[in-house]
Amino acid sequence: MLELTGENGFKDRIAQRTMQGKAYLYEQLTTIAPVETVFGYQTSEYRKALKLEKAHHLDALCVATLLDGEVIQPNEDNFYAVTFRASQNRKQYYSQSQKGKGRVRYQVNEELEGFRKGDLVLVRGKWIKRIFSIYSSGRLAFPRVKGEPGSAAPKNCKLIERAKTIMFWPEKPGETENKK
Repeated sequence: MLELTGENGFKDRIAQRTMQGKAYLYEQLTTIAPVETVFGYQTSEYRKALKLEKAHHLDALCVATLLDGEVIQPNEDNFYAVTFRASQNRKQYYSQSQKGKGRVRYQVNEELEGFRKGDLVLVRGKWIKRIFSIYSSGRLAFPRVKGEPGSAAPKNCKLIERAKTIMFWPEKPGETENKK
């Protein structure tokens, strides 16, 4: 018998949920356009044959044209960041109790001045950011990118879009690569 362990013994459920998410994503994409899957080694060989550098946006163009062989020049105005965010999280408390505090709730601040975790906001009229967390100090936190703010006060933010399961927004090539 196969022994699986994960956080609180739910490793198999986590894997199942991930696969269900992929199936849901493919199903939703097929309502927009035909979807075919290719493997990473196929993309790599095609990119090298075209003598292109390794980058996510170039790999995406290679995947899109792999089967028909068409070469598309990158247009930076047409790049979007796409993220999947579960609509529910069953985790209510941190896994480990904290000394002197006992069990601590996982998400203490659910909303701040109308902003919620996962919302897309315009920060100081310049940066489009997704709210990663809400600090108890009254600031909205974002994924960190060099040269951009990691957090901001709600008064400096404007709501663009409420959090959804699948979200996308304009992005410059290279931003995703730098986050790794």
